[in-house]
Amino acid sequence: MKHLVSFKNIQKTYDGFRPVVKDLNLDIKEGEFVTLLGPSGSGKTTSLMMLAGFETPTHGEIFLKDKPLHNLPPHKRDIGMVFQNYALFPHMTIEENLAFPLSVRKMNRTDRIDKVRRALDMVKLKDFAKRYPAQMSGGQQQRVALARALVFEPKLVLMDEPLGALDKQLREHMQLEIKHLHKQLGLTVVYVTHDQSEALTMSDRVAVFNDGVIQQIDSPSTIYEAPTKSFVAQFIGENNTLVGTLASTDATHSMVRLADGSLIRALTVFQAKQNEQVALCIRPERVIVSPAGTTPLTARIQEYIYLGDHVRMITEIAGQSNFMVKLPASQMDSSWTVGSSISLSWAPEHIRALDVTKH
Repeated sequence: MKHLVSFKNIQKTYDGFRPVVKDLNLDIKEGEFVTLLGPSGSGKTTSLMMLAGFETPTHGEIFLKDKPLHNLPPHKRDIGMVFQNYALFPHMTIEENLAFPLSVRKMNRTDRIDKVRRALDMVKLKDFAKRYPAQMSGGQQQRVALARALVFEPKLVLMDEPLGALDKQLREHMQLEIKHLHKQLGLTVVYVTHDQSEALTMSDRVAVFNDGVIQQIDSPSTIYEAPTKSFVAQFIGENNTLVGTLASTDATHSMVRLADGSLIRALTVFQAKQNEQVALCIRPERVIVSPAGTTPLTARIQEYIYLGDHVRMITEIAGQSNFMVKLPASQMDSSWTVGSSISLSWAPEHIRALDVTKH
């Protein structure tokens, strides 16, 4: 499978001093759905805008099908774009909105009519052709914006927080719609969001940005189950972190000493030096609860949150508070109350020794 998009040594600074994007190298295959995920100011949207042609790299080059893009204006890049605010023309009907990118490309009227009809069918809005954007709901407008990005059959579709303005139920419905269109049409999609669950639901690969750098790029399951950095573990989903110091290490595992003297065996991901600080990361659903006294690790329940199908217990363990345990409601024991003690354990492959995030 060929690379459709390549970022090569891309840097971007607005003031000449502080880079917003630092040495970005990223290849995207044809037909792939890649999400750029990260907090505000992490460089993800700037990277997308450089690919679209609305921003210019300070250094480096972006290639589309092995051709450099730096001299091509946005409308000549053959890229579809979907924004959060829809960016529809309010004075045009839906079919006129969809025909606009075809007119810009000097397509004849017969072909325009045919392509607009097919695009409206694709997003199930053929009965809305004569309406204006103001006569449609937010979800319908977002589907029009999506159809307009696809109507000229671009090689690549860029989406910048396209579902951010929608309510939760509609957002989840649109995630599936976009995912289905991606598969049906064989689209290549580069998607920007700060919503972790959206990234995990939709993507083939997720690139986690922070401070202008990709911290990790992997499949959604690898990003969640096998983070390589503390920032990724904490940013994606719920995560517990226990800070200790490295006591010893072998080829695959580390022994980490917590503040109360407890020794924890964990997968070595971060190569620390002896007595250096290490962050032990484990997902709350990977923690096993046993009756008090059955394992060396004792925790005290600080808070108990009932959520219907599951329960979250906030505990204090090894002198560190806010350690979360997530359990199916069926596994709850009525004797577990705030203040009571329980024993905690986990499979060694589910706890990872990572770097300590500097704040």
